[in-house]
Amino acid sequence: MLARLLTLLTTGEVSILKRRIMVSSIAYGLAGIFAIFGLVFLVMAGFMWTAEQIGPMAAAIYFGIGFFALVVVTLIVLRIASAMMRRAQRRKLAADRNMVAGASAMAMLPTLMSKKGGFSAALVTMAGFAGYMAWREYERRSHNRR
Repeated sequence: MLARLLTLLTTGEVSILKRRIMVSSIAYGLAGIFAIFGLVFLVMAGFMWTAEQIGPMAAAIYFGIGFFALVVVTLIVLRIASAMMRRAQRRKLAADRNMVAGASAMAMLPTLMSKKGGFSAALVTMAGFAGYMAWREYERRSHNRR
């Protein structure tokens, strides 16, 4: 998508793209408004039919309870989704940190190896990194048991 936009910018077709975006946004906006009106009229028809069957007061109470139930379900779904997104974000950040630590260790390896006694320094560094990874795995498993 970005490459196509850059191509359009370089060829001077920005005004055509702008016009297409404007027409599309107006069309989708109108379609959304018409969909909302259609939904409102369907709800009104359902209310009027229910009011004929069981009476206007009972129909109003049932529709009110139904809409409050929809609010509660929506809030519960939103809370679950946001918790899942937070967990996924934490996992991604942890994976990024581990990747940066590994890349840093691998970048330092040639420098350590070129110095006198570098092999032992490299072994100590790798042992420290392995110990850190083992500690992280232990913490993760003990956290999962709780």
